[in-house]
Parts: sequence; structure tokens; C-alpha cells
Amino acid sequence: MTRERISFLFINIGHFFDHLILLVFATVAALVLVHEWGLSYSELIPYATPGLIAFGVGALPAGWIADKWSREAMMVVFFIGLGVAAAATAFAETPLQIGVGLFLIGLFAAIYHPVGLAMVVEGRRRTGVPLAVNGVFGNMGVACAALLTGWLIDVAGWRAAFAEPGAVCITVGRAYAIFGSGDIDLRGAATAEEGATIRIIALFGSVDLLVPADWDVNTQTWAVFGDVASKRGAPTSPVGRLTLTGLCLFGGVEVKS
Repeated sequence: MTRERISFLFINIGHFFDHLILLVFATVAALVLVHEWGLSYSELIPYATPGLIAFGVGALPAGWIADKWSREAMMVVFFIGLGVAAAATAFAETPLQIGVGLFLIGLFAAIYHPVGLAMVVEGRRRTGVPLAVNGVFGNMGVACAALLTGWLIDVAGWRAAFAEPGAVCITVGRAYAIFGSGDIDLRGAATAEEGATIRIIALFGSVDLLVPADWDVNTQTWAVFGDVASKRGAPTSPVGRLTLTGLCLFGGVEVKS
């Protein structure tokens, strides 16, 4: 499976969890908390409102940070943050505590759409089908939320309805961090006169290293079932020198200008 396909799969799974975890509370409140906490459904729903507002408004800073920092890194933050927030919500003992947990869920869930959808269409001329496939995963999250939550409540209780999807989301995030891909863009950087050294470790994933065309790149990495490739020619009069060290284990690094 190519780097693009692996990344696309993780992004789609993220859309599924984004909508699934966000809707767990609605079923938990209706089936359990109205009895366990002695509150009506209308009294419980306002505790979810700040989280839903965060889900909408939080998209703005999430998109800005992704543009300034890294979309791939923000997806890792999304998976891990959403999973931890869901698992933490399972420990709530009062409506206020569950409201805080839902706010954190909404805040991390807000990362997905400005970041994930941008990654779906990035570099594609035809975006209709990829967006449609991604939309199916998101809609399946909505469709499965009530069913999965109800089943977990019957099997293990309402706290498991938050904790179990949260744990799986964290696991997917860790896998994405390992099997995913990323870019390191140094095209606007400059090296010291003696040069610079960068260490990259690619475990099952891939890294695109973007450097200025007039840099000389010396590769000293260990490659075990992996590879370091370059699609650039050696500059005739290099003004910068970069030494690349590290490890490629079932992964790869591609140097580009």
C-alpha cells in the first residue's frame, strides 16, 4: 500500500471517530443518566452545549495552527487528544464534570474538518470521489454512534461507552504516528558555514525532506528494509551543507527541492 493510500485510510478512520465520539453523550444521557443522576434529558443537554460550540468555533484555530505548523502533526493531536478526552469523560461523577469532558471532546474533534478535509483534497485534481469516500466514513460514525453506545451500555455500562472508543482512537493515533507520513520543509532555512545535521527516524512511515536547490545533502542514515532517495541533482556551487542521519526501518525518506 502506497504512502498516499495509508494516509487516506487513517484520515477516513479519523472522520468516523470524529462523529462517533461526539454523539456518545446523547445516547448515554437518554438511556442512563436521566435515571442514575435524577435529571431530565432537557436538564442534561445544556452540559453538552459548550462542547458543541467548541466543535464549531474550534475549527478556526485548528486550521490556523495546521497551516503554520503541520497537518500531519495536528492529526496525531486529534486522534490522541480526542481519545484521551473521551476516556477522561468516563470518570465523570457529576454533570459539571461530564460537561468539562464533553467540552474537551468538542475541542479536539474540531481539529478534524479543517485539517483532515484539507489533506483529502491536497495534491488531487479530481476531489469528488475522495471526498465522497471520506464522507461515508463520517456518516457511518453518525450511524453507528447510538447503536454502538447502546451495546456498550448493555455490556459494560455507560462509562465504557466513552472509554472504549477513546482507547481505540488513541491506538489509531499511535499507529498513524508510526505508519503515517510527514513533511520537513527547510526551503526557507539557512545553514551555518560548517553546515548542519538533521536526524530522521522513519519507522514504517515516510518523510519528505524539502531543501533549497543550492544545498548539498550528505546522507548517513541506516536503512533496514527502507530507503533514502533523492529526486534532485547535486548543486554545482552549494551554499548550504546538510548531513542527514538516523534510521529508516521499513520506512523511507525522500529528499526534494
